[in-house]
Amino acid sequence: MIIILNGTSSSGKTTIGRIMQEKYEGILLLYGVDIMVQTAFPAKCDYPPYDRQAIRVTWSEHEGQKIARLQVSPYMYPVYRAAIQFYRILSEQGYHLIVDEVLFDKNRITPYFEILSRETVYFIGIKPGKDVVITREKERGDRLSGLAAGLYDEVYHPLFTYDLTLDTGRLAPDESADRILDYIRQTEDPQGFITSGKAWLDREGQ
Repeated sequence: MIIILNGTSSSGKTTIGRIMQEKYEGILLLYGVDIMVQTAFPAKCDYPPYDRQAIRVTWSEHEGQKIARLQVSPYMYPVYRAAIQFYRILSEQGYHLIVDEVLFDKNRITPYFEILSRETVYFIGIKPGKDVVITREKERGDRLSGLAAGLYDEVYHPLFTYDLTLDTGRLAPDESADRILDYIRQTEDPQGFITSGKAWLDREGQ
């Protein structure tokens, strides 16, 4: 079983995932983009010059708000793909895991639907309002300013159908975790990831 928590930066995914680990009757492993990729690469990979080992940050402004967007180098794609293959291996061996993700860039999204197509996947959208993540980002002070807003529309893609969508601007992390765990207990055959994958791969195949 794989539980994908998808949401923009500062949406609350990691906090929810840790609470789920505490409350789940068995063992839930917690992985995700921060653990599997960002921690693995040295800090210099996040800054110009933009060569094959870098993630480029681009800046723009919208309605007076500074917006940051990420452009991932093709050098990184095999790393992301290998992480997803690792999740599948764990699932095939009977482990249950949470994947804390920020799904943007088609070359990162497509492998999820290709590699995990035969696994039981619960697809959960962690989606507070954009104003909420902007405020949290400022209060935290440990995130790239403008990133939460910049990723917002990419991460919550219109082709994604979630099993659950949780507004973490209104729900406390504890309540969000309870809702996800209750849904998992009551639902043996989740369809959100399957529906999303078909829509995504059909479009990519055009």
